[in-house]
Amino acid sequence: RVYASYSGGQYLRWENPAAGFTYTPISITNFNGSQVSAVTVSPYTANRVFFGTSAGRIVRVDNAEQAAPTDVNITGPTMTGYANGVIVGSSDQTLMACFSSYGVTNVWISTDGGTTWSACDGNLPNIPVYWGFFVPEDNTKAYIATETGVWETDQLNGAATVWTPSPNFPTVRTT
Repeated sequence: RVYASYSGGQYLRWENPAAGFTYTPISITNFNGSQVSAVTVSPYTANRVFFGTSAGRIVRVDNAEQAAPTDVNITGPTMTGYANGVIVGSSDQTLMACFSSYGVTNVWISTDGGTTWSACDGNLPNIPVYWGFFVPEDNTKAYIATETGVWETDQLNGAATVWTPSPNFPTVRTT
């Protein structure tokens, strides 16, 4: 299956790409009418998909292959902006949410499946963050793709997180 953005408040589920373009639009209440802007399929839980929306929501959808899946809004209370990426770490409990807006907190980390979130912008300048990933097997280290290139940290530590521009990547918009 392929999951993608559809119209406001819905995602598209492409049933079998190898067999043609048979798709189903699925309405999700917790999208709150907004457009899907990020999609990540869990590598750990079958039929679980994490969605980000253009209105800044992070939504977990279980049984995404069914006509009536279960959706849970796991957005933190102060998260705002355009959710550009939802990243899963070494389990569904470790999540990163990246926001590509100016004037907001752009990197959020959850270690409890989205029940609580920590702002991890640290020393980042006020720049959009488009995507990120955890270093494999180490959820305390991460890389992010930003308006000014790739940044990295050896210790995700809330507001005390220290990000450094990658010395191996040019200073260019990286999406």
